Amino acid sequence: MPPADHVSPPLDALRARIAAIDERILTLVADRLDLVKGVGEAQREEGLPVRSFATEAEVLARFHRLARERGLDDQLAEHLAHLLIGEAVRAQEEAQATRSERARRVLVVGGAGKMGRWLAHFFAGQGHDVTTLDPAGPLAGFAAATDLATATRAADVVLIAAPLAAGAQVLADVLALGPSALVADVFSLKSHVLDVVRSAAARGLRVASLHPLFGPSVRTLGGRVMAVCDCGNAAAADEAAELFTDTALTVTRLPVERHDEAMQYVLGLSHLTAILFFTTLARSGHPFAELARTASTTFLKEARTAAEVARENPYLYFEIQNLNRHSPELFALVQGSLDAIRDSVLAAGPAAFVDLVQRGREYFPATLPVELG
Repeated sequence: MPPADHVSPPLDALRARIAAIDERILTLVADRLDLVKGVGEAQREEGLPVRSFATEAEVLARFHRLARERGLDDQLAEHLAHLLIGEAVRAQEEAQATRSERARRVLVVGGAGKMGRWLAHFFAGQGHDVTTLDPAGPLAGFAAATDLATATRAADVVLIAAPLAAGAQVLADVLALGPSALVADVFSLKSHVLDVVRSAAARGLRVASLHPLFGPSVRTLGGRVMAVCDCGNAAAADEAAELFTDTALTVTRLPVERHDEAMQYVLGLSHLTAILFFTTLARSGHPFAELARTASTTFLKEARTAAEVARENPYLYFEIQNLNRHSPELFALVQGSLDAIRDSVLAAGPAAFVDLVQRGREYFPATLPVELG
C-alpha cells in the first residue's frame, strides 16, 4: 500500500490540469473586469448610472442558459453571476471615483467612528475635500478640525455621524450656528431630532436627513439603499440625494416623519427577531454546540444572523429600539403575532396555521433583492 501522502502520476497530472484551468478562470475574470471598467468610463461620459438592473437581468439569464446547455447546476451559475456582478459594480464605482469638477468641502462630525470613517473615505473617493472632527481624535489621512463653529463655517456640506443620543445635541449645535452649508445627519432613527430639523428647515436652513441602510464594512454599494429624508426643505433633500448620484446606491426619498415608521420593521423587527432567537437559546439550557450537531439549514441561517446581531454594539441596538417612538406599536404587533401563531399551532387542525403560512407567501414577491457583498 502506498504511503498516505503518495500521489500517483495520473492523479498528479489531473490536479495540474485543474490548476491550469483555475489560472485561466482568474485570468478571464481579470479580463472581464478590465472590460467592465471601460463600460464604466463610457457610462460616466454618457451620464448613465453605475448600476443597470436591466443589464444584470440579462447577465443572469445568460448564465442560466449557459448552465443548462452545459449541464451545470442552476444555483451555481446564479451564484457565480452575482459574484461577477458585484465585482463589476465595485470596479465601476472605483473607476468613477475621480476628482469632481464640483469638488466640495465636506465636514464629517464623528469622523473617527465606523460610519464616520466610511463617509470620509467615500467622499474623498468621490473627489471631495474631507475634514473630520471627533473628540476621539483625527482620522489618519484626513485633515482634522477641533472647533465646530469654525469647521462648520468653512464647509459646503456638514454630515453628523455621531452616536444617536449624543448626536442629537451635536446636530442642534451645528444648526444653531445658522450655517450656509448643507447639513445632514446620518442617524438610523429620526424621532429624537424631528423638532430640530423641522425648525431649522422652517428658518430656511439647508437641512436634510440621511440614513445609509448598510454597515461600514460593505465592499460595494450595489443593491444598497440610502434613505434621503425631506425635513421641509425639498431643495436641500435634492442636494443631499445628488451627493450619491454617481454610485450604484439606490436612493429612496421619504418625508422625515415617515422614516421611523418604516424603521420599526426594517431595523426594529429584524433586530428583534434575532434578539428573540439568541435570548431563547441562551435561556434554554442547551449549549449551541449540542444543538449544532443536529442543526437544520434553517436553524444555521437564523443562528448566523442572530450571532451577528449579538456581536454588534448593544448600546446602539438599545437606542434603535428605545428611541423609536413606534417601538410600542411594534411590540404590540409582535405579541399579537406570537399569540396567533401559538393558537394556530395548538389548534385541533392545521387550517389556521396553513392560513398564516399562505398569507406569508402572498406577502413576499417571487424574487427578493440580492445583496452583492
